[in-house]
Amino acid sequence: MKTLAVMLKDLRLIGRDRFGLIALLGVPIVVIMVIASATQSGDGNQSIVFPVVNEDQGPVANALIQSFRKHLDVREVSRSTAHQLVADSNTAPAALVLPPELSKRYLAQKPSTVELLTDPAQWQQLQAIKMVMLLADRETASLGDPLGQELLTVHERSITGDALSFSSLEQNIPGFSLMFVLLTLIFSVTLALREEEVWNTSTRLSIAPLAPASLLGGKLLARLIVGTAQLLLLLLFGHLVYGLRLGHSWVAIIAVVTAAVASMTGFAAVVAAFVRTREQAIPVGLAVSFVLASLGGLFWPLYSLPRTVQTIAQGLMTTWSMSAIQDVMLRGRTLSGVSTEVLVLVGYGLISFLIALRLFRYDAEARA
Repeated sequence: MKTLAVMLKDLRLIGRDRFGLIALLGVPIVVIMVIASATQSGDGNQSIVFPVVNEDQGPVANALIQSFRKHLDVREVSRSTAHQLVADSNTAPAALVLPPELSKRYLAQKPSTVELLTDPAQWQQLQAIKMVMLLADRETASLGDPLGQELLTVHERSITGDALSFSSLEQNIPGFSLMFVLLTLIFSVTLALREEEVWNTSTRLSIAPLAPASLLGGKLLARLIVGTAQLLLLLLFGHLVYGLRLGHSWVAIIAVVTAAVASMTGFAAVVAAFVRTREQAIPVGLAVSFVLASLGGLFWPLYSLPRTVQTIAQGLMTTWSMSAIQDVMLRGRTLSGVSTEVLVLVGYGLISFLIALRLFRYDAEARA
């Protein structure tokens, strides 16, 4: 009977936290719906941008382009634009250059070479393009198999780094490392701030001779240092154990990691402002982490998601963090090459900090 009484008492306490019950039951359903709707209706290869430089304008080149259009988002552009889409903006994983007189040489049974300018960091999209090129081989067979090795060969050249290929580890290790750091930050910041309320520490801090910005900033700075060390150690582990590339600039990788963790730390403080109990922290923290990870390209490449979701993902810190890490590790960019991403992430963290500072009112809690 005593055990039953304790159980009933705890059930009553749990029932008083209505937001906690909603978070416990409703949040996982919302997460499942968001991820399912984002992945089940993906555009597949149709969302992969494939620039083609058509310097031939002949029947063979046109037939190839028409075959590509059935599977890819083909854009006929100039050489300079193709290079910019692949190497500078990372919009396309590869660009195909069809040389002048390709059709004339092919119809005369003379061999030609087409050039494939690639960004191996987008290795999954690149593999999809190569598969489409094989399909185009069959679909244009009426013209004499223009992709046949005896008449038309493909010369692949990376224009973003010194490696021609990467493995799935290059996506999974940084992606999961970012996800675990984000999850750790949300839980640690949320639970730490909630514990202050339980132990009345927040009331005592509110009367201390310390500005609110200094108070909250000091707490988040400690989490920033721990999170930065955690992410660096995870990436170093991947480098030592699995041969993960860390790029050519330690300054760049440290700056990117610090900026990414700064944005996550500020965001964690905002999440903590909406969590009122320890029971709410677990479902809310898991939900936010998995949604940001799945939509931000930490679990899978963005091209596999619908275009609407890809557009939304451009406003997420996880998307910018993953892009910056890949720019340094896979594309070998220096600090100047990732300055835009670093500034965006730092700005994201600063804005989040200001929002959290507005939501956390220690002086109001003391008066209450």
